[in-house]
Amino acid sequence: MTRSARVLHVLDSLGAGGIETTFLHMLRACREPASGTHADPIGSACDRQPGGLTHAVMALSDGPLEPAFREVAEEVFICHRPAQIDRVLERDPVVVHALHDRAAHRVLPRVIASGRASTIYGKGYDLSATYRMEGAYDSAADRALLNACDAVTFTTAALAREYRVPADRVTVLGKAVALDRFIGLSDPDPLVGDRLVAVANLHPGKRLIDLLHALPAVRRAVPTVSLTIVGGDRGGETGRLGSAAVTLGIREIVDFTGVCLDVPARLGESRIAVLPSLREGVPTVLLEAMAAGRPVVATRVGHVDTVVEDGVEGYLVASGDVAALADRIVRLLTDRRLAARMGAAGRRRAAGHDVRAVAKVWLDLLSKSARVST
Repeated sequence: MTRSARVLHVLDSLGAGGIETTFLHMLRACREPASGTHADPIGSACDRQPGGLTHAVMALSDGPLEPAFREVAEEVFICHRPAQIDRVLERDPVVVHALHDRAAHRVLPRVIASGRASTIYGKGYDLSATYRMEGAYDSAADRALLNACDAVTFTTAALAREYRVPADRVTVLGKAVALDRFIGLSDPDPLVGDRLVAVANLHPGKRLIDLLHALPAVRRAVPTVSLTIVGGDRGGETGRLGSAAVTLGIREIVDFTGVCLDVPARLGESRIAVLPSLREGVPTVLLEAMAAGRPVVATRVGHVDTVVEDGVEGYLVASGDVAALADRIVRLLTDRRLAARMGAAGRRRAAGHDVRAVAKVWLDLLSKSARVST
């Protein structure tokens, strides 16, 4: 590989987190032509990049996604110590693209100081961005690094507005989601019961307890309602939620699946997707549910409203407003025409977030940065 061809992507870890999983889908999208029912907007886009861009990945810690990354990246490096990072950078990448604040702060200053490569900071809903959105924390170091980079990508325009980066260095990618397994799902069968689904890691910040407290009111209006909660446990939350369900008299209509690899199947069995979180960026699960044609009921937190318009693809309520949560769920369960209309609107909205369409914009930026560097 020549210097003009190598792009080095830097990740915090190879764990199965939101940013890491999304980025893995992005790499796959640029390597593999799409299969499925809708057209592939980019095809094998990596093969068409000027100079034949190649992609290497450096992670500051390992994780379960390492085998998958080794399948799609030319090289994968796990670098726990500064000396290891320096050795990878000495291989002279033409572009260094860092995702997540910790990875960016560990690596990009070294690259900027050397002046040997173009730098791109991929700013998604990492910890510093989330706290900044809430007005709880503003990192001067993060702002300085963003302004020192040659280019910055933001997940949404709303996030870009939170920072004062010169417009000519900003690219808004959009939230990227691998939607193939969801787009093909059929609309809810008229004979399917009134099942809700909540897909979320089980920890207090997801406020699934609010959904449980809303369920008795929903059940009074719709006696056939049931709920499936899909997600891995964090610190015994399943036990706490199960106990609350018993106390509320709804345990027999609540199913905890734990970690589930077949989320499309759970969505296919449901009528509505619900996400009552206290804090979110742009949740992948909402776009997956929308691509599946399911209306959503979610809380108006973070930048959820960049992908869901209240009353169009579903409903948004204030976090902690249990009465409003119950009311909107009842509306959708009792008015199937309304639910179908919102589900169809969700399909249309989600299509713009297909990972392949986002990857094309991203690859164009990488190409441009490579040409500038050389």
